[in-house]
Amino acid sequence: MLDRFRVIAHRGASAHAPENTLPAFRRALDEGAREIEIDIRFSSDEEIIVFHDDRLDRKTPLRGRVRHYPASALRRADIGSWFDRTHPEASERFAGTCVVSLRSVFEDLGPRVHYHIEMKGFEDLLPLRALQLIDEFDLRRCVTMTSFSMRPLRQMRKLTQALPLCLLLRDSFDAVRSAEFRPQLEGRSTEDVQDYWIDQAASEQFQQVGIRAADMSPRAAARSADRGLSIRGWGVRNREDLSRLHDLGAIGATVDWPGVALEHLEQRLGSHLSNLRTTSSSRRKE
Repeated sequence: MLDRFRVIAHRGASAHAPENTLPAFRRALDEGAREIEIDIRFSSDEEIIVFHDDRLDRKTPLRGRVRHYPASALRRADIGSWFDRTHPEASERFAGTCVVSLRSVFEDLGPRVHYHIEMKGFEDLLPLRALQLIDEFDLRRCVTMTSFSMRPLRQMRKLTQALPLCLLLRDSFDAVRSAEFRPQLEGRSTEDVQDYWIDQAASEQFQQVGIRAADMSPRAAARSADRGLSIRGWGVRNREDLSRLHDLGAIGATVDWPGVALEHLEQRLGSHLSNLRTTSSSRRKE
């Protein structure tokens, strides 16, 4: 896809529909994306729910943690009204669109997309249950597992060698405030923190690291390549971020607006190839 650069719809086409819902995932496919990023958590009865935040308060009428509600209650929780309030410029209204389970997503999309599944929290059973569901739908070839935490990725690696794993890197501010705080990182630069976690990901035999677009640097790209790791970007704010990630050798990025990203990269790549053809032609004439 586009010179091998993977446009990954972040929680679906989340700029245009409520994040982590079927309308957002379907919109991403309509815009040409074939890869989506989703966040998973357990309900109180340990069904896998697709929801980003630990708490429900900001985006649904419910109060408290996702983990404290049964799946039946969560699947009735309206997230569409939150989207309508926070995206008044959107062309569609989504009131009544509810939180969804991972099973429902797999039933709806099946093998039509590649899933980048981010495991949230520190639930030791979540990787096993996720893998069981992936196998139920025969989707191992369509899944990459990701997390900001080493713990669920290590758990997944114990369960299978088949799924690609991606460690998402925090910036230096967040890294020393995470549950996996490392004293040796306190006060260090963002690049030093990246070096440490890139090395950790390589030692665990993960396949990828995810780096915030604003923090992506030639140093991170070179160190990752040297350690045998691919890079994908996250936190992409605009087309310039996307172009820089592409130029630095990232294999892809999560974006809220996959259609715009695909169009931008197509135009940019087309221009680049045109310039190469012109240069090549000029050299032949010389």
